Amino acid sequence: MALARLGAVIVALFALVAPSAAMAARVVDGLAMVQTDGSLRVGGENVYLWGIYLPRLDRTCSTFVRPPRCGPSPVLVLDNLVDGFVRCEIVREGHGAVQGVCTQAGRELFGPREDIGATMVSRGWALAAEDAPPQYRALESLARSRELGLWGPKILNLR
Repeated sequence: MALARLGAVIVALFALVAPSAAMAARVVDGLAMVQTDGSLRVGGENVYLWGIYLPRLDRTCSTFVRPPRCGPSPVLVLDNLVDGFVRCEIVREGHGAVQGVCTQAGRELFGPREDIGATMVSRGWALAAEDAPPQYRALESLARSRELGLWGPKILNLR
C-alpha cells in the first residue's frame, strides 16, 4: 500500500515538473520579411519583436537599394539587419498581435544565434519596452551613453 502511494506521488510530481506540449513555447521559423510597421513576416505570421519598441520619429528612404525602400529609420535598419531565416519563440499572443524573441544565425557558422531585438537595442535603433528583460535595459543605457543610433547628437530626449 505504501509502495503504491509512493508511486502515485512520484507520478504526480513528474507530471508537475515535466514540460507538456501545451506549456512548451510555440516556435515560428522561416524566411523573414520586415514589414512597414517593424514586424517580421515569418512562417505566414506577423511577429513583433518582444521587449523592444521601434520609434517612428521620421520617414526616410534607402536609395542604395532598388526599388528604394521608405519608412522610419529603425524599420529600415531592421530590414538591413534581418538576413534570411529567422526563428521566433512566441512569448505573447493576443489582441491580434504575436510577440516573440527572434534570432538569426550569428557570424560563425555553428556559433550562437543573434537576438535581433537585443541587437537593435544595442545599436541604438530600438528602445527597451516596459516588460523587457534587464539585459535590454542595460543595452539601451550603453547605446545612450555611446550616442548610437537614435541617441545620436541630434536626438535630445526620447523618453
